[in-house]
Amino acid sequence: MGRGSLIAIIVVVIVVIAGASAYVLTFKPSSKPTIIFSGWVSSGEEYTFDLQMVKSFNALHPNMTVKFSPITSNYYATLESKFETNTAPAVFYMENDALPQFAKDGYLLNLTPYLSSNASYDLSGFVPSIIHTFYWNGGLYAAPKDWNPLFVYFNKYMFNVEHVPYPSNYSVWNWSTMLNTLELLKQNLTMLPNGGSGYYPMVVGPQFARILAFMHEAGGQWINRAGDGVSRNISGLLPAIKFWYGLYSRGLAALNSNLSAGWNGGDFSLGHVGMIVSGGWTVPVLYSNGSWFKNNPQYIGYYHMPMDVQYATMGFDVGLAVNSKLTGADRYLALQFVEYFTGPQGEASWVKLGLALPARTAILDSSTYAQEQPILAYAGSSQASYTYGWAYNTTNFTAVESGAHKIIANLFAGLITPTEAYYEIINETNQGLAGSSTL
Repeated sequence: MGRGSLIAIIVVVIVVIAGASAYVLTFKPSSKPTIIFSGWVSSGEEYTFDLQMVKSFNALHPNMTVKFSPITSNYYATLESKFETNTAPAVFYMENDALPQFAKDGYLLNLTPYLSSNASYDLSGFVPSIIHTFYWNGGLYAAPKDWNPLFVYFNKYMFNVEHVPYPSNYSVWNWSTMLNTLELLKQNLTMLPNGGSGYYPMVVGPQFARILAFMHEAGGQWINRAGDGVSRNISGLLPAIKFWYGLYSRGLAALNSNLSAGWNGGDFSLGHVGMIVSGGWTVPVLYSNGSWFKNNPQYIGYYHMPMDVQYATMGFDVGLAVNSKLTGADRYLALQFVEYFTGPQGEASWVKLGLALPARTAILDSSTYAQEQPILAYAGSSQASYTYGWAYNTTNFTAVESGAHKIIANLFAGLITPTEAYYEIINETNQGLAGSSTL
């Protein structure tokens, strides 16, 4: 056998040591493994940002290829179907609310052995309350990518023209103050161009996730610690339902499905809405083509969520999970991509794009981040101490949350009352979580 033939059949063996365990990947030098990375797309901006992250990774790893293939509808149902048909992506977005069920079903790789011993990756660098939500049954099943608290945006132009004070006094910004502000915006709409036609004090939707933020502000809790039913402290849910629905029923807010963009942030970006409750995913939309704020950024106002009996907001945590069925070069490549995307360098690049807050403390607390992303830095610094995780870390959570969302949709459609919605959610939760647990 000649020297050239011998070189042609050389096999490269990559051994990655993770604590006491190791896995061995074998592939020919001429091969170029390719994997699929999937996520949802909340906006065109997010789609572009995901492509940029993939492009950056591929440029740094010319012998590997990651391709981005978004799941554009029914994300978790579609993802589950792909697992059942062995067509699931290698790496994919995973929220902490859906993680327990996917981990229990054996779809997610336990990342602890691979990430815990990598000093440069540094698991200890994540905000503890965020990374905690991605653990299940003692293992880490997704690496934190970013997080997003809900907060208030307001249009300074509308406030100025209508002579309405900005939200500004931390100690008195509460439900009553918020209602008074919206009442003033409603009363003074005629001061705006065209007599206020097409302008709205606020825009809302039948969003159970928004109601949960106000439930925490009312001192309530939805699901108990055992994960098998509603909390004993569920009473805070009823005033939250009444408050959020009341914004619409009292004429203080338009329904987002009736406006052109169809969602809070998109409608706000057009410059005809006084206030919304949304997350960081709205920020890049405000500076995009078609947004009224692109040419009027000085009118973007933002403030923390109002209080009732306490300050509170909801946090939405997103991580990257790895398909547990991968082997060899595909698993190695998937882990390399996760380490890049959620490592110090990759996460710093991702959050510069402005969709969400960094899950790594060093980035979140840096003056550089505050200068580059003042809105998100404010939202995180002002609310981090009282942000409640969206997930309750219980199996079957997604189905129960979906059921609660449908109940709230019936409320906004005028089919039931707030009190009826409250009791239906209690029944839906208890029945849906019977036999579940936080594990």
